[in-house]
Amino acid sequence: MSRPRKPSRPQRDAAPTPPLGLGTGRWLAAGVPWFAPFTGIAAAMTVLALTISGPDLTDTADRILATADWTQPHTWAALLLKLGASGLSFLPVGLAAYLAYGIAGGPALVPGLLGGMAAMGVQGGVLAGLLAGLVAGGATLALVRISVPPRLRDITSTVLVPLLASLATAALVIAFAGDQLTSLTGWLHGELVWLEFHHTALTGALLGLMVCCDLGGAIGKSAIAFGVVGVSGVDPTKFSPADMTMMAAVVAAGMVPALGMSLATLARGRLFTPAERAYGKAAWLFGAASIPEGAVPFALADPLRVLPAGIAGGAVTGALTMTFGATITVPYGGFLAVGDMGKPLLLALAVVLGALVNAATAVGLKALGRQSAEARSMSPAPTFRAKVPAAR
Repeated sequence: MSRPRKPSRPQRDAAPTPPLGLGTGRWLAAGVPWFAPFTGIAAAMTVLALTISGPDLTDTADRILATADWTQPHTWAALLLKLGASGLSFLPVGLAAYLAYGIAGGPALVPGLLGGMAAMGVQGGVLAGLLAGLVAGGATLALVRISVPPRLRDITSTVLVPLLASLATAALVIAFAGDQLTSLTGWLHGELVWLEFHHTALTGALLGLMVCCDLGGAIGKSAIAFGVVGVSGVDPTKFSPADMTMMAAVVAAGMVPALGMSLATLARGRLFTPAERAYGKAAWLFGAASIPEGAVPFALADPLRVLPAGIAGGAVTGALTMTFGATITVPYGGFLAVGDMGKPLLLALAVVLGALVNAATAVGLKALGRQSAEARSMSPAPTFRAKVPAAR
């Protein structure tokens, strides 16, 4: 009598690994249901804090928490603001870890986290987080495929691979992204100083472009800082119209990405996944409060289309705001700071027109894609299939 055949083990490596670009895109799209609630809650905390205590809370939150009186609503508002800001600043870390894990599995998780922390350290925002995740995943994938003696497999997979991948990721993010961002922001600052005295509309366009190009990263923070210099630490009665107009261009452009993408989901919903459409119903609130990070889930799913659309809309809004001469005396808050605005209706018009440009550009670019959003949402994210040597 013949012995029964032992069932064969499933072959995880039978299916070919998708190309890195395709796999990365599918992992990014699959991350929207996870990152949308995280971004939404952090942004909602910020909006709620500013609603309770006004946009001036951004300057007084530390002092309020230092002498906290928990019976006062402004203390809770300061706590909400700090929590929201911390959550939004943590986005590059979570994104890098998620993407690295999607590319190379568990061994890439630590390199992704550390690379994301490096991206947060250089204030690189979402783009630096994407770079860190790609580098961490790619480096780990290359290292785990190197053959090592059996007695070294345990220490290699648990220590050496994460260590080397982390070093490579952090070095590239800090040396490349950090240095390049410093050089770029310095050059842009110099251009802004010259444009400020020669071309009003171009100054606003450049400020709007900077705010929207990295959704809360170093370039956007540089634009905010340029506007803040003119309106901070000075008696409001002594503000110059040019200073207040540049600050208005920054604040107005910060409203555009989330408002524009929310409008795009309403106009052409079939171009977006169900998770994106659901998030779009709340994203307008974050746009109204001038939180550009509110568009991060859309940019995460499709950065090559969403970011250019936001840049176009932000540049239009910045140029129109400067041309209209709208003003604002605080650096945050969006429409929540309407009491600090000059010519608020014209500022609102600039925001609306920029959001329309953003939405139309995003819809047009997405319509060029051959695969519908419904098909992408039903397609599972690629699974990790790297041949990691098994420990004996």
